[in-house]
Amino acid sequence: MKNPEVGASRRLDGLLEAALAREARLWKVPVFKNGSIQGADISSFQHQEMILWLREMSQLFQFLPETFALGVGVLNRLLSSVKAQPKYLKCIAFTSLVLAAKINEEDEVIGSVKQLVVLSGCSFSTAEILRMERIILDKLHWDLYTATPVDFIHIVS
Repeated sequence: MKNPEVGASRRLDGLLEAALAREARLWKVPVFKNGSIQGADISSFQHQEMILWLREMSQLFQFLPETFALGVGVLNRLLSSVKAQPKYLKCIAFTSLVLAAKINEEDEVIGSVKQLVVLSGCSFSTAEILRMERIILDKLHWDLYTATPVDFIHIVS
């Protein structure tokens, strides 16, 4: 007779190993050197401001914590992959959150890109956001989803 707890334990081990392997393959963070992101003119202070602003936007749009975590992950992966200029940082951050919402949120929660821009108080046009979406998707090879700490919590709970 098989012990069901052993099967559940093996399944949990498999899920955690798969999530860790995916994270190791995809997770990138910007490298800060002399107070700014290596290869870019974005300071660690500007980066931190964007993370805090993304949290505010995520709360304003009533997104799930998973969406915020994924948005930060997309932003960090992009900043570690390309030379971004500070003048585009807010647009990159906002678009990262929008892409994360498209992956994690129910369609009823996300409004249109135009509605999100208006709610955020940003001066981006819908065309700028859509153009930035294409750039991010291209640079990250259309593979946006990475394991977040929230995913690990869901696996073990």
